[in-house]
Amino acid sequence: MKKACYLTLLLTWTLWTRTQSPTSDNWIAAPGLGSQAKCEASMKEKLDLWKQFKDSKFEKNTVIFTNNNSSMTYVCLPEAEDPRKQAKPTKPTR
Repeated sequence: MKKACYLTLLLTWTLWTRTQSPTSDNWIAAPGLGSQAKCEASMKEKLDLWKQFKDSKFEKNTVIFTNNNSSMTYVCLPEAEDPRKQAKPTKPTR
């Protein structure tokens, strides 16, 4: 039981920002947030910042900019998880 509590205390969170446009798709990490709640609060602050722009539309954790056809998606994940590393499809064997 003590081990589980100790590991929980060491877990930090990363706020990932995915920026997509017709010509690019980039991920940026902001690591070191002390809890999931802090990560989600940071995400909310960032989303709230974009509300002042007239061309911004919101879908859950994504803001879409209609003038330049781009978007920013925010994702909170434990430090060890990386959304850029997705399982690659395996080639069928013959």
